[in-house]
Amino acid sequence: MSGGQNFDDFSNGAAGLSSSNPAATYVMGRHFSSLAADAIMLASNPVRYNSQSYYGSLLMNPDLLGAIQQNGYIGSVNAALPAGAVNKAVAQAMCLMTTSRSYTNTSNPNGIGSAPYLNKTYTGTPVQILTALLADGYPEWSIDGQNDPFWNTSVNNSTGSAYSQVGAWFNACVSNPAYNTTTYPTPTFPAGFAGWVQANNWLIRTFAPKGTVTFGWQDNMWAIGSGFWLHQNLSTAQIAATFSTPVSTWLNTNAPGTISTTGTSAPDFFLFDRYEMDDSASPGAATLYNARSWDNFLSAIGQLSKANNNIPMMLWQIPGSHIPNTKETTPELFQGTAGSYVFSTAPVYFFGDGNLTSNLSNMIAGAASSTNANTAVGDYAVACGATAYNCLTPNSAYKQYLMEYNSLSNNYNWSIDNGKLSLAASNNVFAILWGGGNTTNVIKNFSNTDDHGWLAGKLIKYYANPTPVIPH
Repeated sequence: MSGGQNFDDFSNGAAGLSSSNPAATYVMGRHFSSLAADAIMLASNPVRYNSQSYYGSLLMNPDLLGAIQQNGYIGSVNAALPAGAVNKAVAQAMCLMTTSRSYTNTSNPNGIGSAPYLNKTYTGTPVQILTALLADGYPEWSIDGQNDPFWNTSVNNSTGSAYSQVGAWFNACVSNPAYNTTTYPTPTFPAGFAGWVQANNWLIRTFAPKGTVTFGWQDNMWAIGSGFWLHQNLSTAQIAATFSTPVSTWLNTNAPGTISTTGTSAPDFFLFDRYEMDDSASPGAATLYNARSWDNFLSAIGQLSKANNNIPMMLWQIPGSHIPNTKETTPELFQGTAGSYVFSTAPVYFFGDGNLTSNLSNMIAGAASSTNANTAVGDYAVACGATAYNCLTPNSAYKQYLMEYNSLSNNYNWSIDNGKLSLAASNNVFAILWGGGNTTNVIKNFSNTDDHGWLAGKLIKYYANPTPVIPH
């Protein structure tokens, strides 16, 4: 729901039910099928390293929980999921994913005359057949496109007027969702959002037992309304009253399967992101974090964890850019433009940056501006206010704001390691995943900017002496 209200994932019928794509059919059944396929593929194809198997993780439905709580959608979501609806969609997915069938491949996307997969008959479940096709050299790019005749990414798995083979099998399962319920005894999932969450968990654990693929549900720091609460001077009790308790109560009331650690299908962890953007990208959306902001963040998720049986916490999509300074010879530039910078504080908060002076005297400072953070950087005029960035000094510049800590000016040293990874560990954080599609990452990919190895260097140094997690 990152783009606004959308209940398509809870619909499961003929064309016309999806608001975003009226041609889409049986969206919930397809969602469950895709999730099951992901779990099967991850569980059956671990990465081997140092004699250990690494299966990967599934991060569940980003922005869904936060959007439903923030906007009060839970009544509408529950109404979209009457009794029996979830089980019907689960049956369609189980029929598709567990039934063995045969497929003769006549597709030759690369035009290779002697391709081993050409005119060959494969037998198995859809994922087993796909695995065998790929093992024979069938091109992954075709499966990842909209026209592959076996399995593709188009709406309804169709190829023009026809369906892909997997699309045709799914249609058959809609008509007759039969599968072996002795081998796969299926719970009766309750009506409403809570039952839908349970079904997601059950599908993952059915195809990826504990000890293989891990998974967790994601929530947002803006679930209570906005993210500006993080930029206030708050006591531990105030953080609980403002964020941790309301979010924990909402989850346990409306989606207990996302946060519970008990039961055979329970998630392995819970996760929060910040925003999928660097701090400099959107100051009006509460993205300018100083050390107080990150302290509040860690305290809040630690409280939520401890209120829910110490469920492990992951930080996800954390912006990986850093504080620009005059000592850098290759700074991280916005769209490659000299004098325009990309910046964030998270990695400097956790690792420190010896290139900075203790008072940020060498922080980049352009022409003062209240509209262009990328060029102003240290001289960017922060929107100070009791419900925005709660600055000690009205009309603070960004550099001043970064130096504020514990209600004192000039009171934070960004040039050193201040022990914040240990603080994260004490709040049950076990992992930090850096960056995203548009956010500075450990490597440059897609449209994100290039930090010229700054974050990678920090992580290489960290792994030589990592911070231990807190066992429970």
